[in-house]
Amino acid sequence: MKVLLLRQEDYSDMPTEMGNEAVEVCTTTLDKFQANRDYEGASAAIKNTLDKKFGPSWHCAIGEGFGFNISCQQKFLLHLYYGKVGILCYKS
Repeated sequence: MKVLLLRQEDYSDMPTEMGNEAVEVCTTTLDKFQANRDYEGASAAIKNTLDKKFGPSWHCAIGEGFGFNISCQQKFLLHLYYGKVGILCYKS
């Protein structure tokens, strides 16, 4: 059995395998864009990758300080911190 790669303050209701893939997409993409703090570019890249892997209508928000209140499909929500950067991905 695979373990979802999240810390205590992170949250996902995705199935384990999907969640692990989504975390991997988020962290590797943010690694590419974080040097320039291009969160908009990282968000678009993550959204496009998740759309291709898991079907459309994914949304992604990245930032250093934000809150959220959303409606989304069950089993398609991921919220994690990568360092001090918050990442929110969900499918609507």
